[in-house]
Amino acid sequence: MTLLAESSTPETHAAVAAHPNTPAAVLGRLAADYPTEVLGNPALNLLRLAHPGLLDGWPTEGVLNMVASPQAPSWLRRSALTHADARLQVAVAAHPVLNAHELMGLAHHPLWKVRARVAARPDLSPELIEVLLQDTDYGVRLVLAGRADLQPDAVERLKQDVSLLVRQAMAQRE
Repeated sequence: MTLLAESSTPETHAAVAAHPNTPAAVLGRLAADYPTEVLGNPALNLLRLAHPGLLDGWPTEGVLNMVASPQAPSWLRRSALTHADARLQVAVAAHPVLNAHELMGLAHHPLWKVRARVAARPDLSPELIEVLLQDTDYGVRLVLAGRADLQPDAVERLKQDVSLLVRQAMAQRE
């Protein structure tokens, strides 16, 4: 499999990424360009169980592309939230299939960029919008100010925001 992964054809790379006998290190190298195939590899769960730190040695770009994939499983998203690279945590916040509990946890995440990415999601509940309206970072509230679906009370609160940038964004809406 390692030799096949060195091949020059994309079709072969995709087939190697999906093959259950592909070594974990090779999967890591292929994940950047073939995240769907790696995620669909039937051996991935077994590799993960056999090597709990499996993704730690993989190139960040590959893990990032896997996390951003709609097929990213919950175990991968949980792992990404503890990764040192904040881009992975932001990618989790952008994942299209998150439940209300996951979104609420991300709305309280320590990194403002993660919370801002949550604020940009089209599927926010009024409860989540309320949490994000109270965010201490103006960047999160600035993202909210750009939403077209805000309730009138949220609009009024943002018009009175302590941040000049947020107030200016709200003035531009009118």
